[in-house]
Amino acid sequence: MRPICFAFLLASTATHAQLLVPEHLCDLPAQMNETSGLLLIGDALWTVLDSGNPADLYQVSAADGSVLRTVQLLGATNVDMEEITADEDWVYIGDFGNNLGSRTDLRIYRIPRWALENESTTAIEVDTIRFTYSDQVDFTPAFDSNNYDCEAFIAIDDSLFLFTKRWLDGQTRLYALPATPGTHTAEARELFDAQGVITAASLATDGRLVLLGHGLSPLRPFTVLFGNPAGHAFLSGEGVRREFDLLDHQTEGIAWWSPDEWVFSNELTGSHLAALWRVAIVQTVEARATIDPSLRLSPQPATEMVHVEGWEGNLSIEVLDETGRCVLRARDQGARFFSVAALPEGAYTVLVSGEGRRSSLRMIVER
Repeated sequence: MRPICFAFLLASTATHAQLLVPEHLCDLPAQMNETSGLLLIGDALWTVLDSGNPADLYQVSAADGSVLRTVQLLGATNVDMEEITADEDWVYIGDFGNNLGSRTDLRIYRIPRWALENESTTAIEVDTIRFTYSDQVDFTPAFDSNNYDCEAFIAIDDSLFLFTKRWLDGQTRLYALPATPGTHTAEARELFDAQGVITAASLATDGRLVLLGHGLSPLRPFTVLFGNPAGHAFLSGEGVRREFDLLDHQTEGIAWWSPDEWVFSNELTGSHLAALWRVAIVQTVEARATIDPSLRLSPQPATEMVHVEGWEGNLSIEVLDETGRCVLRARDQGARFFSVAALPEGAYTVLVSGEGRRSSLRMIVER
């Protein structure tokens, strides 16, 4: 008998608005109160401290927050270190915090990646990359009232890409410069309305970009997730903006913990200790779902039609892509089939709900 399909609607490309609920991993010790930036190399989680602190890198335990290693950056000074990132060969430390918008000594330090991979390294000489913004002509000090502050960048393809913290309009601008020592001009590129200030960035191995930030009133953290860009147009696609179920947390660093999870940090504020958190990308407040071993999707991988097996009663389907965006919704019309013919190849989360139950299943679409 021909299966009866669910009636389904492809979701619009609007942001999935439900709140992300993070898992508290640990509080950080007082030494880490001004953590600013996170980097995961292998299983080692690294951070840097911002202005007035030593020019060092710190490996911290995600289990209890303790400092496991310290690597001194020889030849560096910490005017306002705000971010740490890496490519296949190098680790980069961004000393480009610019709350006044008046700095003329913006710089990025570079060390070989092996220095952090080698557990015996306690100190390493730095290379220095100096830069200016191509479109900045006014250096009049304006505390938290300028568009040339920066706390976020990534490294890829012999270039560095900065995402500025624009206090005046809540947007972020992408800048690009060579990832080589010397003096460079950071060329202005795309502008994106982040609806808040951007404080960190991280690039996944599959090309997905996440930006971390927070609002100003209220101080609610958020992420913006972008899919694989065309070339280096990281902000050209639609970003999926997701707020956290946290208030008054000044989020400062983010890294990909796994393909499906981020680890992020907040620094000490008057109401919250510095801490590390972990969050599943597709997990939301309203869409909390359990893993039900009696349920399965067939066939897997899927090509066109998918059958939900093991469910009794009415149900509805939501299919989320890897950014957490709902890309397909379906309602039960008496059978347990739905079509994925319109979905691109990739991994998805299927939320099956009805009659007081909500369960989560992983789905792969291949052709």
